[in-house]
Amino acid sequence: MNAETDAPTLAGPFTVRPVTADEARETVLAVGGSFLQTPEWSRTKPDWRHRHLGWFDASGERVGAALVMSRSIPRTRRSFAYLPEGPALPWDAVAADPGAWLDPLVAWARSSGAFALRLGFPVPARTWAPEPVKKQVAAGGLLSFTSLPATVVGPVAPPLESWLAARSWLPIGAGSGAAVGQPRYLCVLDIADRDAPTVLRSMNQQWRRNIKKAEKAGVAVRAVGAEGVDTFHALYCESAQRDHFHPRPKAYFAQMLAAFGETDPGRLTGRVYEAHVDGDVLASAIMLRVGDTFSYLYGGSTERNRDARASNALQWRAIQDAIEAGCTAYDFRGFNTSLGATSPLTGLLLFKLGAGADVVELVGERELVLNRFWHTVFDRAMALRVAVNKRRLGSSPDDDV
Repeated sequence: MNAETDAPTLAGPFTVRPVTADEARETVLAVGGSFLQTPEWSRTKPDWRHRHLGWFDASGERVGAALVMSRSIPRTRRSFAYLPEGPALPWDAVAADPGAWLDPLVAWARSSGAFALRLGFPVPARTWAPEPVKKQVAAGGLLSFTSLPATVVGPVAPPLESWLAARSWLPIGAGSGAAVGQPRYLCVLDIADRDAPTVLRSMNQQWRRNIKKAEKAGVAVRAVGAEGVDTFHALYCESAQRDHFHPRPKAYFAQMLAAFGETDPGRLTGRVYEAHVDGDVLASAIMLRVGDTFSYLYGGSTERNRDARASNALQWRAIQDAIEAGCTAYDFRGFNTSLGATSPLTGLLLFKLGAGADVVELVGERELVLNRFWHTVFDRAMALRVAVNKRRLGSSPDDDV
């Protein structure tokens, strides 16, 4: 998920200090950071304060960056600091000496009045090929699939996880009432050094059959800008009603597309993909490209003409665009491991796996408590807020983004 820089050229001590949005963006792209660490993402979250930080090595070279989002306790200088899927660092080098990289961030957080620091470490820990996961779902759900032997164990994760555990960086969900931010499990299609025919052959038979059905039905796919948000939101809301989740407001997506737009078409951009038959849009999705990763964030479809298999056609077109652009990963984003085999959202997971996507477990979100009293106050308030929102709005499969 992250491009790796040449570790021997990075020499500490490392320092952390504020940088401009342009400097942060440049570094996030250089080290292969998440779209959640870009300045553009901060514009989709206006209810959070945000600051951009840079990591500098002994020579003064900028070698990492972070988007720090924070929320303050009213009438105090105390704040909760959050780095979603971040920071953007050369994690192979970080794992060799985590303290050299992370201790300066902790010092900065303390000096800025943070009572807790949450990082979403974007480091692959384990990867499963799609077939074992699909079999486990068929056997009764996802609750135990993580006990299956991993296809790949990430070499960077174990030393990092050991260091975090020894220094009281706690996994989110370990006794905390606050909501989990970003998913720990992603569905990622590896497209590095693979052409479209090779990727097509790796899809399951149902996917290949549906792509052919879409072609015969005359499904065409186009990529548009912010003008596609109205149609997207209508289909997204139809899907929400069908699958029983609470949709986000249209303004959220309009802001997202305005933030990313055509920021840097060669490296960073946001578009709406529409699959239609003679102008009748049957499926729509919001896609982001950041560096070498092409991400599918949100989608919606209609019950009209479902036999046309518009959703398969849309994803296949986006995957081909990602391959043509030279991307190395197509990120279908995350899922909830508590889904049962009968959940309507399990079908969405199987849809992603059918495309040939692996399940990638990240080191994920960890939290370091810097002031126990203020953390307890904030944690209780957040737990209450989550409970109220669940009663008022219901659940949403996209709460992670």
